[in-house]
Formats: sequence, C-alpha cells, structure tokens
Amino acid sequence: MNLGAVLAEPIAAMTSPGRKRAIALATVLLGAAGPATAAPAGGVASPTSSPAVDDGAAAPGEPALTDAELLAQSEAEAEAEVIEVWEERPEKPFDRDTTRRLTGAELAARGATDLGSALALLPDVSVRDVGRGGFNVDIRGARKGAVRVLIDGVSVSDPYYGTFDVSTIPVTDIAEIRVSTSPSSPIDGPGGPGGVIEVHTHDAIGPSFTIARLVGTTQRGATASATGRVALTDRLAVRLSTTAGVGNEEFSTPRGSVDEDRRATSGALRLEYRHGQRRVVVDGFADDRRYLAPPSDELATALFLLVGNESTGRVGVAFDDALGASQRLQLKAASWLHATSKQSFNFRDPALTELANSEDLFALRAGGQALLTRPIGRDARWVTSITVDHERARSENQRAEVTRAEVTTVEVAAGGQYQRGRLRLDGAAGLAVPLGIEAGPWPEAKLSAKLDATAWASVEAIAARKGRVPSLRERFFDGNGGNTALDPEQASHGELRLVVRPRAGVELTAAPYLRLTTGTLKVGPPPDNLLVNLGRLRVAGVDLLARAELTTWAELGGGYTLADAYSADVCGDAASCSPIERFPRHRVDGWGRLRHRRGSLLVRGRFAGRAVDQTVVTPRYVLWEATATATLRPGWLVVLRADDLLDARPETRAGYHLPGRTVTALVQGTWD
Repeated sequence: MNLGAVLAEPIAAMTSPGRKRAIALATVLLGAAGPATAAPAGGVASPTSSPAVDDGAAAPGEPALTDAELLAQSEAEAEAEVIEVWEERPEKPFDRDTTRRLTGAELAARGATDLGSALALLPDVSVRDVGRGGFNVDIRGARKGAVRVLIDGVSVSDPYYGTFDVSTIPVTDIAEIRVSTSPSSPIDGPGGPGGVIEVHTHDAIGPSFTIARLVGTTQRGATASATGRVALTDRLAVRLSTTAGVGNEEFSTPRGSVDEDRRATSGALRLEYRHGQRRVVVDGFADDRRYLAPPSDELATALFLLVGNESTGRVGVAFDDALGASQRLQLKAASWLHATSKQSFNFRDPALTELANSEDLFALRAGGQALLTRPIGRDARWVTSITVDHERARSENQRAEVTRAEVTTVEVAAGGQYQRGRLRLDGAAGLAVPLGIEAGPWPEAKLSAKLDATAWASVEAIAARKGRVPSLRERFFDGNGGNTALDPEQASHGELRLVVRPRAGVELTAAPYLRLTTGTLKVGPPPDNLLVNLGRLRVAGVDLLARAELTTWAELGGGYTLADAYSADVCGDAASCSPIERFPRHRVDGWGRLRHRRGSLLVRGRFAGRAVDQTVVTPRYVLWEATATATLRPGWLVVLRADDLLDARPETRAGYHLPGRTVTALVQGTWD
C-alpha cells in the first residue's frame, strides 16, 4: 500500500474553508504561546470517533462491571462533571498487555506538568534525576534501555543513551498512560526486559478546540503552551501544539554560584486520515533546548555540565487497515525516524571558563514494524509481527577524535490471544537477531493467564523471557566507560498479580514477582572504570497498591514496594548489599484527596529507604506535597502545587540534593 497515494486523495479534496481553518489554528497557537507542545487535559473531553460515553463494556482482558458498579461509576462521573473519552479506537488491530493507570483528567487534577511528574504519581514506578540533566524512569530496579517508553506505539528512547527524558513531554499532550511492570511482549519488538511505559496522545480527529496553559515555579522557571485541532475535511484533521520554557535557577556549589540559564522550545504536528477501518497518521516532533545540568552542592571536584545545544526531531507514519473481502485480516504498519544532535561541555569552574572535555554528538534511529492479526472464531485471534530497528551515532571529543558505531536489531514474533468467559490467555514467542555486534540471536517469549475468579477478584500469572542489546554509548564509546565486549542483557520474569474489589470504589492489588537477569551492566573497578556484565542478578519483591473512594467527595490511595536485590559478583558472601545503585529496599506512597465540583485538595507523602550510590549510602527520606485545583469558570482551570513542603532537601544522589520547597502555579484556558 502506497501511503503517499492514500494521503493524496483527501489532501486534494481539501476545501478552501478547511485550509483557512488550518491557517487560523496555527496563527492562534503561535500567538498564544510561541513554540510549544500540548493537548487537552484537566477534565476537558477530547471527542474522537469513539463513543463519548463509556457504555460499561469491559475492555479486552478487564473484568465486566456489575450493575452496582456501573451505577456507582455513572454517579461519580456526574458528580465530577467529567466525560472521559479514551483515545483508543475500538477497532484497533491489537491490544498491548499494558494496564491503564492514569488519564489526562487525573493528571490535571493532581497537578502534573509533564510526563515525568505524571509517572511520579505511580507508587510502583520510580522517576529519578540523572547526572546529565532531566529524568529517567525505573521499574523495579530496571532502567535505561531495560524500560521501554512508547508514545503512540513507537519507541522514543534516545538512539545514543538508550534512555528517554520523561520531562520533555508536556502533560497536556497525554490522553492516558498505560504501564506494564513485566517485560514487553516479543510482538512489540526488541528491548523492554524490565517493563513498558505506554503513552497515548490525543487524536487529531474530533471537534475543534484550542487550549492555552501557563506554568510558573518559585525556582524561577516558566512554561507556556498551546494546542488545538481542526478538521480539514470529513476524513482529514490536524492537531498542532507548541511549548516554550525558560529557567534561571541559581545553583549553589562549594566553588560559587552558577545560573541554570535554561531555555527549551518544542512543537508537534499530527495529520490524521480515517475512512472506514483505514487510518493513516503522520506525526512530527521537534525540540531544541539549552541547559546547565544541576551541579553537585557538596563535591568540590565535581564538573559542571553545560548542554549548549540539544536538538531532537522525530517523524513517524502509522497505517491501519482491514484487508480481504471479509476485512477480518487486520494490518498495522509503522515507520519512524529519530535524530538527535547534542553539544556537551564539562567545565571545572562555575564561571564555565576552564574546559575539561567536550562532546559533539549526532545519533540516528530508523526502523519500522508490520503487524498482522486475524480473529479465530469469536474467542481467539492470532498475531504476527516483524520489527527492524537501526541505530547509529558519531561522537567527536575536544581532541577532534571521532568514534562511530551502529547496530541493527531485528525481531520476528508470533502469538495468540484467547478470551472466553472469565479466562484470558495471551502468549507470544519471538527471535531477536542483533546485527553489527558480536552477539548471536536469542529466543524471547511471554505468557500471561488472567482469571476473573469472581465479580470482585481476579488473578493473573505472568512468565516472560526478554533481552536487550547495550546502548551505543554503553558498548562503543571508550571515553564514557564503553566496552565493546559487553554481552546482551537477558531477563527471566515471573509474577502473580491479585486484584480485589470488595465494594464499589475500592481496589486492592498485590503483585509478588521474581526477576533473574544475566548480563546486567555495572561500572567495573578502577582504574579502567569500564562497564561490565554481572553474572546473575536476582530481584525479588512485592508491590502492594490500594485505592478507596470513601464518599463522593473523599478518596484515599497509596502503595508499598519491597524489593530485594542480590548478585554474587557484587555481594559475595554478604547477607545484605546493594548491587543496583540508587535502589531503596523500601518505598511507601500515600495520598488523600477531597473533591468538590469546583475544585479539589490533595495531600501526598512519600518515603524512600536508604540506598547506595557509587559506594556512598544516601539516607532515607520523607517528602510531602500538596495540590489544590479550582475551576473558576467553565473552561478555566487553576492548579497550585507545593513540592517538598517541609523543605527536607534529601540527598538522592551522592553529593546531590533536591532543590527544596517549590511552589508551582498553573492556569489553563479552553476554547471551542
């Protein structure tokens, strides 16, 4: 199928008013906020071709609601005056095994400003600051390339570092967040042995709207954003969004103060065409930023990292269609191109005059996936996919020494889904084949079985085997500890998940798990300090989650995670050690919220146990935060959030403390 030919027909049929509306929308966006990225949130419905009201039907793999639960759900939605519209189309070809965790309305109500602060709301997901600036996400000790981040089904991890800075996606772009704390399915392609973060953004199809948002913080930072969508024809629509942010926080160090001098601009475009079951989506994203990574406030010998220019661009094309006379064979195809250019400078002094080293980096990812699926009777379906992902990078240091590297990974997979009554089975197996490195192919598989034992309880068992190749930085770049002898990381995972709903509005979850990993990467001993593969790493633990609606105006929630990690290569005969850096054994999260039709008040507390970072023990800490929201008038939302209320400033990395009490104010307006 020629995608250009598919798009040519609706574009040629575009009416003059449609062109005018598109131009008017772009003018409104640029005038409202300059460069920015966003999409509806804060309880604002985003109608799509899907029904605007949930009819109570259970999604695949989720228990059907009882009459009492449906009545309670309807009453709660009427009280909140919110209609949630899921961006997933009911006829989509394939269902990933992720679980819906947060919606755009919930994110706005809890004061999230970007994907990072949104994920920080989940007790079983850890968002941590990284040395080069920004934030990465961990799941049960799995990090970097072990956690796969998908935006609208496409992996967006950095082609060089293998990570994704979750602070770069504004929350207003997000329709919902889905999470899997178990490895990704082979159907989804290579990588993701530690878990999956799946973000769905808003469709372009739907009634026109414009949203503008302004955010300011006491850390001398501000962000303006705007978004909107408009129908160009009956079958073609566009969504545009832009974001611009600045920051001038002053960092105090043992050798003096230095300003953050941060600026960031980004823009996104989605062009979407639908006709029957045929759907074509073209996505574009561009981001440019400059910033100083927060320096150590204790270590006098620490360097100052200035990212003088970091530019990122992503382009993707997705195509869905039903094939054949019966249209029972469904095709889902996607292709992507991701480029990053980055200039980094490490200075010895806060005046940024004594250069220690520098790096001029260009990295590229290109790939595609084709997925075919067909129902088998009424209860089952088969699915098969092939994914190709190519990464390459070029790095030049201050001595004009150039390093080049590339790797290609291919995965072929097949599987099936079966659901009848209260039982659902989902399984897949595949073969991952790395090219360009000295590593052979390996098999992968995942099987899950879920039983809705009663109307109020379900149990799910998961077993998986998944791997990943080291990132280009980890394997090839000697100046950063890279080691070309590194082997792929392989993880075997087992989990049992029990969900109990004793009454409407109450949900309790217990999820014990065991993950055995070979080849986990860790910095080796001096003087080389090269990355090395560990033999076997065992992580065993349990996630306990709870949420209860006490009344229509009050709810409580929280979670406790216990995780124990052990590796004979690191621990030896020691009864207790920390083979994973910055990985506390105990974490507790609890919150309470009071709701009113015109606003809400939420208070949250978080506890993290002691951890080890580069042989330094970081102490346990408690953080408190509060969020207040108010709807001043229809279409206007105000949010006030205070982080680290008691100004604890805990040490989260060796020699690095959080900035302390921070107040964030947000104002959002919506126009039809």
